[in-house]
Parts: sequence; C-alpha cells; structure tokens
Amino acid sequence: MRRRTRFVLGALLLAVVPVGSSPLAAAATNAPIQVLHRADGSVTSTNWSGYAVADETFTSVQGGWVEPSATCTSTNSAAAFWVGIDGYDSDSVEQLGTDADCSGGSPSYYAWYEMYPAASVTLSKSSYPVTPGDHLAARVVANGSQYTLAMRDTAASGGVRWTFQTTQSSTVATDASAEWVAEAPSECLIIVCRVLPLTDFGSVTFVGAQATGNGAFGPISSFSDNNSITMETSGGTVKASPSGLNSTGMSFTSTWHSS
Repeated sequence: MRRRTRFVLGALLLAVVPVGSSPLAAAATNAPIQVLHRADGSVTSTNWSGYAVADETFTSVQGGWVEPSATCTSTNSAAAFWVGIDGYDSDSVEQLGTDADCSGGSPSYYAWYEMYPAASVTLSKSSYPVTPGDHLAARVVANGSQYTLAMRDTAASGGVRWTFQTTQSSTVATDASAEWVAEAPSECLIIVCRVLPLTDFGSVTFVGAQATGNGAFGPISSFSDNNSITMETSGGTVKASPSGLNSTGMSFTSTWHSS
C-alpha cells in the first residue's frame, strides 16, 4: 500500500445526461475515486468502499455479487456495485455494474456500463431487469484501446435471466488499476458534482474477485499493492466499509453504516 496524500479531482467534469434513463440515474455518474491516503497507510474515500489493486498494467478484472435490497426513506439516494479497470490512479474508469437507488421513497434497480469520462449508459430495464437477490457476474477485458464489458444475471431461484456484452474504445485509459466497489454515485450539474446520499443497501459481498496484472491472473490477495477502501464523509463519519479478504483472497463484504 502506497503512503502518500493525493486527491483525484476527476469527478469535477461535465456529466452528460443519458437519454431514456430514470430521473435519478440521469443525474448520476460513477466517477474516479475521491481518495485520501493517510499516513498510517489506510485508504479512505468519499465515494468508494471496496478494494483496488494497482502498480501494474491490468488487462482484465472480474467478480460477482448478489443484488442487495434498498431500504428507502424520503431521501433520494443511490448505491452502485461494480467491477472495473482504472479510476484508482487515473481520471478514467472502464466499468459496469448495477444500482440500488431510492427516489421519493421507492427503490429502483438497474444495470449500466460506463467508460468514464463518457456518460454512463443505463441498460433497458425490460431487456436487462435487475431484482434484489439476483446473482450478477461481471468482467472487463482490455485489449489495447478496446474494452469488452460483459455481465450475466442469474435469478435467485436459478437460471440465467440475461447476458450483456459490449465493446467500447478509449484513448485516455491507462489500465493502471482494477477495482471491486460499492459506490455513492455523484450528481453533476454543469461542471460541479456532489456525492449523492448513499442508499442503505445493508451489505453486499463480492466473490470471485480476480484480475490480470502484468500478465498474471489471480485474486486480490495475489497483488502486492492491494488496498481496502473505507467510504467516509469529509468529516470522517464512516458510510460503508469493507471486511478483510476471506481465505481465498477473492471475496469480501462491504457494509453500509448509518451516518
């Protein structure tokens, strides 16, 4: 784990509103980490909770999770669960995942992909429905400037509900990190962004968390620069925190905290 103080300000970019997305999703974007590396080696962030591996060139990342249920109040909120390349040490992210959002006290679940700083693309809810209890498996593969993003949804009762795959290109990606993250997305107005309130998602467990770095494929624990990330407010109140890695080095649980 590197011990330096660094702020990534990549979230302060123009967010383009995707056509046909839900009102909350239209205003939200999943951005690079807003992070502070403390002197004791810990990593805290105002928008990420999970794990990141870095200091190598990454060509793939994969992992799975069970879509959690959103506990909604009258406050609009959002929570995203995803795997991706970049964003920990760069201003780009190649990622895909799902959301558990709340709008006017009602929950909303959907899938998406994003080649940040390009706009997030929300998948059709009729073609790619997401329901609490669904098992999601996602993978991002880099091949030069081309990125293949794929995801599968298996119903809680069994049976694949849908599969999705797209190939996108990026001229700004650096392939400098890989991540497994529960995120509080940002709401962007013009060029100013703010982190949205984090939906109470209870907990989410990432499994099969593996990546390819410098040509070697392995679990999170196989990388010397693996970083657990705790989500905190700017005042230091914990919003979500990851557990330690399990014995396989490829599974952990991120838990929501009341703030």
